[in-house]
Amino acid sequence: MITTIRYTNFKGFTSEVSIPTSKINLLAGINGRGKSTVLQGLLLMRQSPEHSRTTDQIIFNGSCVELGSFDDVRSSSVSRTEPIEVSFEFRSDAGSAWLTYILRENPFDEMVAQIEKVSITGEFGGATYQMDLFPQKTDRYLVYEDSRRDLPWRNMLFEEVRSWGEPFGFIHGLVDFTRIHYVSADRIGPRDFYPRQSFAEFPNVGAKGEYTANILSKKREDLVDEVLRLSSGSTNTVIDQSEAWLNKVFDGGRVKVTPTEANIVILTMNSEQSSTTYKPVNVGFGYSYALPIIVSGLIARPGEKLIVENPEAHLHPYAQSQISRFLSRVSLNGVQVYVESHSDHILNGLRLAVLDKILEPNDISILSFDRAPADRITRIPIEGNGSIRHWPDGFFDQANLDLARLFNV
Repeated sequence: MITTIRYTNFKGFTSEVSIPTSKINLLAGINGRGKSTVLQGLLLMRQSPEHSRTTDQIIFNGSCVELGSFDDVRSSSVSRTEPIEVSFEFRSDAGSAWLTYILRENPFDEMVAQIEKVSITGEFGGATYQMDLFPQKTDRYLVYEDSRRDLPWRNMLFEEVRSWGEPFGFIHGLVDFTRIHYVSADRIGPRDFYPRQSFAEFPNVGAKGEYTANILSKKREDLVDEVLRLSSGSTNTVIDQSEAWLNKVFDGGRVKVTPTEANIVILTMNSEQSSTTYKPVNVGFGYSYALPIIVSGLIARPGEKLIVENPEAHLHPYAQSQISRFLSRVSLNGVQVYVESHSDHILNGLRLAVLDKILEPNDISILSFDRAPADRITRIPIEGNGSIRHWPDGFFDQANLDLARLFNV
């Protein structure tokens, strides 16, 4: 699991900024203060190996995000000679390790960043280890040469390392950024039908939720992990548990997928428990916006990550609270969850998950992005009863401020 994300000279983060992370992470606060930037660093790591599994570049414009050129991504407050640094701290029962990427401008392609060096600092068995890796191209593949030993590390950046020995073998498999489920704020909404798709090694609903119907059709009989199963589902399969969760989130709902010979998938649903289902456009945007989140959470596997932007979009407050509790359950399945939200109902859903003993307080990292550049990211502790003792100014307090004015308090 990633326990800290660190950026330097990355977009609005000029000085080094550290973001503490846990099983489930809520990013909230003022617009334009870096919430999306934090997630974009992870998404760059997800989309770059899609371009090439053995790439020595970070691809700025891909399947998840389109950030423009190197000048758009590097902080405008620093010299062109200053590198971008992106670091991730991993922890497991065996030890911990920092993985740091040093990124510089590519003189031949401004739409990518060149990976100059990868550094690994690890603690294992009571000792600290340091290793610097430098990308070297060969005719067949990309290797990373150890600065101290003539040791090739193939594909180290993005997928499982198959030949690591001690002291770094304990993070075998943790460095795989390719398995990140991502549901963006810009979801496609209801459609009459969906073209049938073939999926590569990592099936997912797509950044806009465009593959949700296909995933439901393809993985309908896959079993859902026990921690996510609702007894109201007729079986423990993805299709039946998707319907059960849709029903729970909206207090009524059904979903049905039907592949056709015309190479399209028909998705229908309703907002009640009757057997009749309808085109999504006749049911409401909320159902189509929530379904990709539910399906992503149900198909995600331990060790993978789920990023959800604005889960509250088009949802009634009750549904927002329920989707938040669903995401809490997903994080118990070994899936690290990141949520960007402006909804106090999403926050309160996480607080209720602590009150109801679904999560422990340390399982949640609530991050407030404030106006002040010096300390603009604050982790807000949550108590065992779900309460927040130290409530920062500007953090989900607008309702109280407005009510105080209305009632002259």
